[in-house]
Amino acid sequence: MATFGGRWTREKLEILERYLKAYARVMKNQPFHTIYIDAFAGTGTWQPNSGYLPEDYQDYKELLKGSAALALDIRDRAFDRLVFVEQDKDRSAELRALAAEHPKRHVDVIAEDANQVLPRLCQRMTPLDRAVVFLDPYATQVAWATVEAIAKTQKIDCWILFPLMAITRMMPRASAPDPSLEPRLNRVFGGSEHWKEIYHEKRQLSYFDKGPEFERDPGSKLIAASYRLRLESVFLRVAPTRRTFENSMNSSIFELFFAASNPVGSDTAIEIADHILRNW
Repeated sequence: MATFGGRWTREKLEILERYLKAYARVMKNQPFHTIYIDAFAGTGTWQPNSGYLPEDYQDYKELLKGSAALALDIRDRAFDRLVFVEQDKDRSAELRALAAEHPKRHVDVIAEDANQVLPRLCQRMTPLDRAVVFLDPYATQVAWATVEAIAKTQKIDCWILFPLMAITRMMPRASAPDPSLEPRLNRVFGGSEHWKEIYHEKRQLSYFDKGPEFERDPGSKLIAASYRLRLESVFLRVAPTRRTFENSMNSSIFELFFAASNPVGSDTAIEIADHILRNW
């Protein structure tokens, strides 16, 4: 059972659920084979922790449905196949138990690294396959190569939860990141040039300075904007609106993006997703 989460978790899942329902309506009379892929599926349920205020918690004592369970509940045009990827053995076991409750559904639970699984799934997609992918990492697990593989299919709509707080902590304001963190930043952004551009050279104070030093502007907006530019470089379209989630201390922790890769359906997908992001 997942015990993390707060208001932002509920909001994130409501946004996803609204999109999946709209996607099902759009695809209801289409000839495509529809797939839902949950790349960091957890257990299928979650329970609020202290991130909720006491007065809110009374309404959410029970286990709440996570993204995998919500996808299974889509009925207007049920997904033909659901793929739940969860590397943790205990969590994947709970997902298999969830799948067993739906014996008539085609559900695959894969206990492997999502960055290994998703490129394989993308390569195997047929011309009649269409998919929604939910990238909901716990931290900085999503590699840029995985995002690129999704975009190249031209068959996938993708929700991406970007770990804004984790990345911000790795990128100090007053200095360049510690060299030990650079490989992880390169993996997330797809190359050092895409995060180093956030920094600018400090003004030299004297001739005795050892060499150029770097800093970045305060806050995390430029970091989120830089990742959005990366998404725009590989996806056909990215929703104009993105959602920033905050913790109980009003600090930005995640940024939710939506990107579409299909040349025919991207306009409709973006219109639906952007409407949801602006209104919920």
